[in-house]
Amino acid sequence: MDAIELLKGRRSIRSFENRPIDEKTLNKIFEITRWCFSAVNRQPWKFYVIRKKDLINEIAKECITGRFAAEAPVLVVLVGDIEEQPKWYVHDLSFVSLQLALAAWTFGIGTCWIGNINRDTVKQLLGLNEKDFILTVLPLGYPKGEIPSPRPRKELNELVIYLD
Repeated sequence: MDAIELLKGRRSIRSFENRPIDEKTLNKIFEITRWCFSAVNRQPWKFYVIRKKDLINEIAKECITGRFAAEAPVLVVLVGDIEEQPKWYVHDLSFVSLQLALAAWTFGIGTCWIGNINRDTVKQLLGLNEKDFILTVLPLGYPKGEIPSPRPRKELNELVIYLD
């Protein structure tokens, strides 16, 4: 798929086939993802990849608006190092989460950004430190059923202001 099709065609997926994602595909996704830009090229992120069903279920219970994550064959918890990049870690993690979602989509794998999480509980489940910040949990999986239609977008004249 070309870049325009990728950027306009990606959808949030909340229902997944009961089909694993092979290691080779996951590695390709993370190889693309790691090339994301970050402030001062610090790359203050780690990707915790969860494939054990019992841990997926435990984490999904902590995704307040994303319990559907339990259906996914893979969860990726994006964790930033606050000390490594104290001013920009949230921005950098946000950029890399989008890159991961787009990389996955190129392989026909969907995700949905989950932000409403009991972060302290997930940190305990993963054995994370105080300096670790969880931005999101991204469920990864092959979409079940039809790909959702695009939701309405504002018109350009409502969004773009030219100051010539």
